[in-house]
Amino acid sequence: MSEDKNIKIARLIGLEKKTREARSQDELNFVVANETRQIIEFINSFLLLKTPTGDFHVKATSDMSTVDRTSPLLNFIENIINSKSNLEIKEIESLETDVVSKKIKVKKPKNIPDNILFIPIHSPQRGLQGYLLLTGNEKFLQNDIELARHLSVTFGHAYNSFLSDFIIKDFFKKYFTGKKSWIIILSIIFISVIPIRINSTAPVEVVAKNPKLVTAPFNSVVKNIVINNNAKVKNNDLLVQLEDNDLLNSYNLSKQSLLVAEKELLRNRQFSFSNNEAKSKLAELMAQVDLKKAEVQSTASKLKNSKIYSNQTGIAIVDQKNDWQGKPVSVGEKILTIADPKNIEFLIWLPVKDSLIIRENSKVKIFLDINPIKPLKGKLLRASYQPSLSPEEILSYKVGVSFEGDTPPRIGLRGTAKIYGSRVTLFYYLFRKPITFVRQLIGI
Repeated sequence: MSEDKNIKIARLIGLEKKTREARSQDELNFVVANETRQIIEFINSFLLLKTPTGDFHVKATSDMSTVDRTSPLLNFIENIINSKSNLEIKEIESLETDVVSKKIKVKKPKNIPDNILFIPIHSPQRGLQGYLLLTGNEKFLQNDIELARHLSVTFGHAYNSFLSDFIIKDFFKKYFTGKKSWIIILSIIFISVIPIRINSTAPVEVVAKNPKLVTAPFNSVVKNIVINNNAKVKNNDLLVQLEDNDLLNSYNLSKQSLLVAEKELLRNRQFSFSNNEAKSKLAELMAQVDLKKAEVQSTASKLKNSKIYSNQTGIAIVDQKNDWQGKPVSVGEKILTIADPKNIEFLIWLPVKDSLIIRENSKVKIFLDINPIKPLKGKLLRASYQPSLSPEEILSYKVGVSFEGDTPPRIGLRGTAKIYGSRVTLFYYLFRKPITFVRQLIGI
């Protein structure tokens, strides 16, 4: 064996080693486009790889770190492979540039050499992945073609390691061709029509059922909330104190005014026997006394109502007790709630997008945050007519759900509810949201 041949074999082994050790596809592209010169003499090399659309684009060139896609030379090289009148080169072939230019009917650039060697890159598992085009002024020898044939297999094996394991095209070829494709298609259709109960999850809170609202009896200012949140309440327990200083002053003034009116009436009655003018004022003074008595009764009633007492047993639900002190309230405004801890229900904020599952008596499972493993059961009782913003600022329907169990959870607990609607096909269950989106998009 000659010394030149030994050197070429050593270079060939070294090139194969570099292709195996390439850590990325870019690194492999550089090795293929530049290091091949150690085995085959050429002026320029162009590496074209297959894209997802099936075309071939130049990914690397010799002696260049980047690919200039505005170059007429690169456009000519890509036209050679992607042209509709392409040469359909499947094997290694050496052709003259003029012949190739006439075949694809594209003008040859001035700076391209006279000969081109086409080296297809075949992946053993995935087929043709690209081409390596070598250009030279002299015609490539048969020895170069034999070396290129060996490199074609080497490069194809190297690129195979960077190919994705899952390709949709290969998947359909494997499972949707031949006799077995009908079995798979019929199985998919059968599975897609299996009935399944549609469901949705939403935030839930334990609330009191039919609670007693404690409201302001008149316009005033909250002086103090005596009861604490979640504290037990009995009949006649003091709950709220409203400001009563002005009421007490008004009550004292109205009593004094009543005394003055009564004295005036008594004096006129005594003079009425001898004085006709005094007798004529009796009716007016009696009306004034009645008016003053009504004022005393009104202020006395307000003074009494400035202290609000409980009229039932239960627990108190107060929102931010300290924030109420000194806060003005209007007549009828809710201050706190008294609820029966054994009489509860669930409040669910169901997003509008899942409103199709709202059905009376639908089954509901409640997973509270304190015990998410053990679900509570309930049934859908009612839903609000119009949606409103939830505490999370999501447009939702307020859904009331009954509690079906022995030990009711504490009022105020939160968690997640799962509402079960009617039965639908598995296909509709999986694709209902895309179907809704497409329907809204096209307006059908």
